[in-house]
Amino acid sequence: MDISEYLPMFLAEAREHLQELNLAVVRVEESPDDRATIDEIFRAAHSLKGMSATMGFPHMAALTHKMEDVFELFKQRTEGLSRESIDVLLECLDALSAAIEVIDVEGVEKLDEAPLVHRLEALIRSADEAAPATAPTRATALVEVVEKANGRRVVHVAARLAPDSPMPSIRAFQLIAAGGDHGEVLVSIPADHELDGFTEFLVEIWIATDHEDDVVRTSALGVPEVIEAAVVELSLEESPAAVTPVSAVESSDSADAALASTDEPAQAAGGGNTSHRKASAMVRVDAERLDQLMHLMGELVVRRSTVESYASQVEMPDLQHAMQELTRASQALQHMVMKVRMIPVEAVFLRFPRLVRDLSSKLEKQVELVLTGQDTELDRTVVDALGDPLVHLVRNSLDHGLEPAAERLAAGKPATGIIEISAYHAGGNVVISVRDDGRGIDPARVARKAVERGIISEDAIDTIDMAHAIELLFAAGFTTVDQASDISGRGVGMDAVRTSVRELGGEATLTSEQGRGTVAQIRLPLTLAIMSALIVESDGIPFAIPLDRVERTLRLSDHPVRSVAGAPMLMLRDGVLPLLDLAGSLGYPPSLGATHAVVARAGDVRLALAVDQLVGQRELVTRPLPGEVGHAVALSGGAVLSNGEIALIVDCDALADSVGARHPQLAA
Repeated sequence: MDISEYLPMFLAEAREHLQELNLAVVRVEESPDDRATIDEIFRAAHSLKGMSATMGFPHMAALTHKMEDVFELFKQRTEGLSRESIDVLLECLDALSAAIEVIDVEGVEKLDEAPLVHRLEALIRSADEAAPATAPTRATALVEVVEKANGRRVVHVAARLAPDSPMPSIRAFQLIAAGGDHGEVLVSIPADHELDGFTEFLVEIWIATDHEDDVVRTSALGVPEVIEAAVVELSLEESPAAVTPVSAVESSDSADAALASTDEPAQAAGGGNTSHRKASAMVRVDAERLDQLMHLMGELVVRRSTVESYASQVEMPDLQHAMQELTRASQALQHMVMKVRMIPVEAVFLRFPRLVRDLSSKLEKQVELVLTGQDTELDRTVVDALGDPLVHLVRNSLDHGLEPAAERLAAGKPATGIIEISAYHAGGNVVISVRDDGRGIDPARVARKAVERGIISEDAIDTIDMAHAIELLFAAGFTTVDQASDISGRGVGMDAVRTSVRELGGEATLTSEQGRGTVAQIRLPLTLAIMSALIVESDGIPFAIPLDRVERTLRLSDHPVRSVAGAPMLMLRDGVLPLLDLAGSLGYPPSLGATHAVVARAGDVRLALAVDQLVGQRELVTRPLPGEVGHAVALSGGAVLSNGEIALIVDCDALADSVGARHPQLAA
């Protein structure tokens, strides 16, 4: 059988398992008694090993198999493993990740597992472990069940596989995993370490659970090739010897009896269809298909707008009603398509426990990482591009923000610093922040470094307050580090963050309190594909201003305009704003008949954009501009309007930067 068609699925699932293992290993290092995470490690490792062997990648399978032997020590040692042992396991995960990337690019496995296997074997030999675990008999299993139950409700699951099942070990693993979905698996026959050689057709599991027996049984029947399943609640109030006979008899007769006595008729492989359908409800879809779906949805939005425009010109009640129904249905479809593209930011957050662990060790700092809002959803394309900016911010917090333990203690702080990464929705945006409780930004130090690098003159040092210092940190090539390292100091961090975030249509800001810490915040649109915008015209050219940047609109004739330092300024009751001719600022001929102004926000800066006409609010399907156009002017994309014209999307941040570059005194 040709299995090459399954390679993309293997790569996607292998990456997920490796990310899950990275996170779980770091979590167990911190909490060695976390049984749920230990079970998670075994499930992910066993799945990865089986997948690798099936796909014909024996080196990955061999390395993962030996890692399982070390993972077994997690169960045997309540005090956990040494940091050196964890380091070896993480190196193995890195090697597996590198092998996956090579397979993705070259289609072949290039992994020399022997050195890592040798180090893993050394860990096992040196471990002060008990005698090798033996297969639990039902009598010994019950003793262990009673010890672990701690007053909880326990059910015994006896499941029989089809006699012709070609993979009883895989089905046993799936049954144990299915049991784990309903509570804690206390004991199983076969045990975890026996799964590889398991060839029997009867699987028994003892689960501490609050779920109904029928629910647990249906889940077991949902595993392929399970033809019968019985679930019986145990009475643990008496001694182990007196516990329900179904589990206490040494032979399989009692399990057979339990299977035969179930009230529901025995079901063949299709008997668990309901549960199986539920388990298969999650479907993997190629990302390109999602992009195509969004593109077609965008075309539908454009065509709908065109039909709406025509329908508004005709006095036909039935047509108007039909148009309303079409709009309602297409908007519902649009909302659903958008939801399909949404994924939790957890996909990005999961990389940070490992990153913080490695960097804190290298920097010899004590750090506690707090993650909140992992379920916050963003468009897939935004999440994909979010990783690098967040890595920069976390590295900065670790290297520049948090102090060493001795310095923190001297300042009256706990020895362990805190980095908190959070995400939450705010209107049509998602806000992601990286907060630390470190030393904060020192404006005087930033000013001195800026002088050394020729960014400001020495006379300007005394004028640099916190706000100016933060802007200097965003300057290209600026760094406060004297010597560059592999962590930071090359002057590309914050500048790269701002550039990347602006390319996503968002904004990046910093706030800091000296001695108390720093908060870096990224505000991003929920999606890059469809946006709400205010359509305006200047010199006959349509432009789109993102609606979340628009504060208000006004008539220029109602407000005075003055010249300040050679630049036109709009005089408003709540402030004096730079007045920009929109078309002229974007490289087009200046408008000679501007009648309105749009007050737009770009970070902490407010601008007044002079335009000829306000067309109205529209939902636009955005398209990227050619690279040479997008970088040359303050435009972030384009969109096709209902009349076929192309509206250029205004980059308010880039316009604000241009004002600051031409008139520094106004930007200040």
